[in-house]
Amino acid sequence: MMTKIELKNISKNFAGKKVLDNISITIESKSFTSILGPTNSGKSTLLKIIAGVIKPDSGKIFFDGVDVTSFPPQKRNVGVIFQNFALYPNFTVYENIAAPLRMKRLSAEEIDRRVKEQAKILKIEELLNKKPNELSGGEAQRTALARALVKDAALYLLDEPLTNLDYKLREGMKIELKKILENKKSTIIYATPSPDEALTFSDYVAFLLQGKLLYYGPTKESFALPPTVDVAKMCSVPPMNMIDSEAIKRDGKLILSVAKRFELDISHLSGIEEGEYLVGIYPYRIYLTPPVQDSIEVTSALELQEIAGSEMTVTLKWNDAILSAYFPFIKPLEKTFKVYINPNDIYIYSKTNGKLITKFEKIKGDKKW
Repeated sequence: MMTKIELKNISKNFAGKKVLDNISITIESKSFTSILGPTNSGKSTLLKIIAGVIKPDSGKIFFDGVDVTSFPPQKRNVGVIFQNFALYPNFTVYENIAAPLRMKRLSAEEIDRRVKEQAKILKIEELLNKKPNELSGGEAQRTALARALVKDAALYLLDEPLTNLDYKLREGMKIELKKILENKKSTIIYATPSPDEALTFSDYVAFLLQGKLLYYGPTKESFALPPTVDVAKMCSVPPMNMIDSEAIKRDGKLILSVAKRFELDISHLSGIEEGEYLVGIYPYRIYLTPPVQDSIEVTSALELQEIAGSEMTVTLKWNDAILSAYFPFIKPLEKTFKVYINPNDIYIYSKTNGKLITKFEKIKGDKKW
């Protein structure tokens, strides 16, 4: 089974509001792509258009070079699970899973084999005779997944399948689902608001914001070097910190002053002149102890600390700059405390167009930054 997906200039309006704006993307066969975006970014609409549930106002959809824009869902060989999954209330779990196979008119023996095989994979064998109203949220979600995955589909579309689960169930299902999907050897498109899920699951990631495709590329590369400020902010929760900074010449060197709290010699970096910039630092790249020998030490003012189990999310200030950080919880922080930054974790963005200029790198052999 091969399914290369090509979307060409896909647009969609609802009640005069543009939900998708000229989306063009090519998804290679047997790849795993995450569509990453917040609520109302257009993720669900995009998946429904690919599935054939709704039609685009303009643009074309190709499966392996064949124009399927006008094809109904049943002709697309797609397995689908949407965020608000709906099980047939009068069917047992077995009958729910079997439903798409019965539509294909498979033999009773083949249906029975595949239903039980999928139930075993998703660990719901003991639930096969139960009705949906007898299931927990996690059990119902597993049943919906089984119904979608029982088809030998060339393409699977998953729309936030873990969003409605509680944290413990979600973390457990994340590991299991990754293994299940990897074994499918199909093209998979997975919509999620979670950068963590996108990074965990996918080979490629498409960043969708307000109906526009911001960027599409390899997942690890996209998170390691976010190409724009908007993409960078979508790569973590809380978003990457963006700090007003200024490059100035002093004593023949080009110095970057970050929030007027610390300075970096950036004379060796290309593409930077005197002027204003945005410095990006991921919240999880701010530390309470030095991560490397030549870490930058910054005295910080505590604004807020939220403790959740063994971790805490902290809001802190560097002069006028407000930042977020994650720390392991050992004890409550003082009103003033020190944090540490690895200089190689600093990104420099244009304040004019929001594009990444460079990621800071030390000069090899230089003991200072």
